[in-house]
Amino acid sequence: MTHGSSNTQPASDLPMIGVTWRSIQWICLVCGGAEEIASDEEAPTPPVCSTCYRLAVAEALAGLLGVRR
Repeated sequence: MTHGSSNTQPASDLPMIGVTWRSIQWICLVCGGAEEIASDEEAPTPPVCSTCYRLAVAEALAGLLGVRR
């Protein structure tokens, strides 16, 4: 698990004895969707998937453009 985060969990329910995890799942705090990353990668902080991140940026830019007019 990465950094002891409470929203990451091994992608398999196998016992941990002698098991090497190849992927880890983490949960997006915005949409609740599960994302999977390699075991040597870290989940993003805060745990927000790339789709939700792009939507948030697009909404922020749209808001800024609306204010400037």
